[in-house]
Amino acid sequence: MKLILCIFLLLYPILSFAETPTEIVKTIEKKLMPPNITFSFKLTNHRTDGTVNSYVLSFKLKDLDQSRGYFLEPEREKGREVLRQGEAIWTFVPSVGRSIRIADRDSFAGGDFSNADILRPDWTDKYAVTLAKETPNQWIFNLNSKSKDSAYNKMRLWIDKNSKQPVQQTFYDAKGTLLKKCVYGPSKIFTGTERPALLVMYNVITKQKTELEILSMKTQQKHEDRIFAVGNLGK
Repeated sequence: MKLILCIFLLLYPILSFAETPTEIVKTIEKKLMPPNITFSFKLTNHRTDGTVNSYVLSFKLKDLDQSRGYFLEPEREKGREVLRQGEAIWTFVPSVGRSIRIADRDSFAGGDFSNADILRPDWTDKYAVTLAKETPNQWIFNLNSKSKDSAYNKMRLWIDKNSKQPVQQTFYDAKGTLLKKCVYGPSKIFTGTERPALLVMYNVITKQKTELEILSMKTQQKHEDRIFAVGNLGK
């Protein structure tokens, strides 16, 4: 009995301070979308017919609930904007002259990332996180949707134990069919935090892919609330 008690006391600090699956995944969310930043990225869509379309966007992000993006390239897309405000995602199209609400599941800029992939990486709020498997170098987590409104029914996320960086991620529908696979590329230091600088999303169904390359990222002391108002899109 004394031996068992001693073993428990030795293990207790480890058990008490070990991170939960949800906490580990939340650290990834913060690395991918830290609060109060301005960043830019290049999105490149590779289609099966050989067509390649590229877009450059600048984003202002206050937190996971509030972000606004501006299309900078190509020229024909200038003036187009996207906004996340809480649970809603909006887009402003200059040719239409008004803001339109769009769904999480919809394709972002005609590519293989969904609107949720770009604007709503709040996985721990939308999905229940459990440990599926552990290897000497990686954790593999299952993320099961808490709501029918989520972009995916299930996701699986691989995280490197040493670097605490995401390695890859898979996405499934309600039938368990594999839809997409995201591979996280080399990491770089942005605003003092190491994070993947390149993400490649492979569409298993269409055999197409989209690359997302982070071009720059800087800390913003504070973004004004008016920036994230739907009524200010296009202004």
